Order: sequence, then C-alpha cells, then structure tokens
Amino acid sequence: MSTHGKNVFVPFPRYENAVFVGDSAIEALAELKIFGKALIGGGLPNMQYFHPNEKLLECTSCVMQDQRVLTTAIRRGEIEYVLLENNPDSDINPALLAPKLEAEGVQVKILTIFQDPTETLLEIGRVFGEETRAGRIVREYRLQQEQLKRYSPLSPQSILALLAIRHPLDDRIFLFALSDASELSKDLYPALCAHNPIKEADYKTVIPGLVEIEDLSFFLAFNPDWIAITGDYLGIQRALAQFQIHERIVPDALAKNKVFTVPYYG
Repeated sequence: MSTHGKNVFVPFPRYENAVFVGDSAIEALAELKIFGKALIGGGLPNMQYFHPNEKLLECTSCVMQDQRVLTTAIRRGEIEYVLLENNPDSDINPALLAPKLEAEGVQVKILTIFQDPTETLLEIGRVFGEETRAGRIVREYRLQQEQLKRYSPLSPQSILALLAIRHPLDDRIFLFALSDASELSKDLYPALCAHNPIKEADYKTVIPGLVEIEDLSFFLAFNPDWIAITGDYLGIQRALAQFQIHERIVPDALAKNKVFTVPYYG
C-alpha cells in the first residue's frame, strides 16, 4: 500500500507491549513518552502517582530474588519483551537477569543508564529507533540550560529534602534527610541555586546520601527556605502534620507552605 500523501508520523506517547524493569530506565523512557504495559521498580507509591496507566508488578529487589511474578505476567499478558535497566553504578542491576530470562525464551532488551542523562536519552533513541526524537529533546534541554545561564543569578536558598520509604509488608515509614552527597542534591540544587543544610560529613550514614531521621524537629531546626519531599509523600506529610499540631516554633517553610514534591528513585 502506498503511503504517498499520507501522514505516517507515529504520535507520542508510544505504548510498548513490554515490561520495563528498573526505576532509572522507567523515568528516562517516560521523558521520551515511551511507556510499558507493566513496570517493576523500587519506589512503588511514587510510581503509582506518576505512572497511573501502567501495571505495577513488584519492586526491583523482589524480582532479582524471584522471577515468578514477572514470568506469570509475561505469560498472561502476552508480553512481547522485557526491558532491563543496565545500571552498573547501582547496588541492584536488573540487567543481570538477562541470561536467566533468555534461557526461558523471553525476549530481552537492555537499556544502559549513563551518569549524563542526555547520554541515556540518546541511548533510548538507539534502542527504540527514535534517534531523531531523542536528539531533538537533548538539543532542547541543552538550549534551555544555556538560556538559564543568561539570567541573573538567583539569591541562594536552602532546601531541606526529606525522603520517606514505606515498608512493603507492614507499612512502616522510614524517614531520611538527603545530604549533600545524595544524587538529588547534586542534580537539583545547582539548577535552583540552592544549598543543602545537611552535610554528609556531619553524620554517620549506612547508605551514602541518606541520613536517618529519629527526631524530625532536629532537621527542621535548620529553618530551611524550602522543604522538598520525595518517596512516599503521604508518609512525610503525616510526619510534618504531627510536628505542626504540637505547640512549638514552626519553620518558615512550613508556616508559608513552601513545600514541593520531587520524583526520586534511589
């Protein structure tokens, strides 16, 4: 059939009959508006908010231990392929599942995650045959960065970033403050001309960048200009609400509702 004179452009968003495994891959693909039929990732409450139309199967660490949920979804959903994030810098690298899945006859695609996000976007273009679109998005991003540099510098502001992680079995909430060693601090703060009051060198951390919170008032005492919340938003909001109901000095950021959300998977 001739396509002469017809618009053969494939519109976005683009939906793949596939399972995407890995938080960084899922979010990078979403930047190009490429979505899967099902997802496997770590920050499930966050993913439910940002990916309401994709089936959330389980967490990444779960599938690394046991692939039965994944293989059942492949069989029942007639999935064409599984995309695995290849992230050597992460403690959990889904790409390690490739040999096992391929041995079971599952078609696998690998998406390598680079430290430079623009390189990751270009890699997506290569994997999905969308080089032109990926190149355009990268050019637009770099142009925006150059335009931002021409503006007058913003006045420095302090941002306290709070992360909540909900236990998948018993719903316990674990609160953390993100230090200046966290990826979020390194990526977000320079763009906002902001500084992080939580310095990694001042704390003993089990996971670099995450300072466990036992007393929220200690961290709010830094009186930040803004509070960024990420992870399980409801868990953090409840903690902040409990802080506010008692008679005490409330930081300006809370009093003026200078609180914003940030997607984060770490």
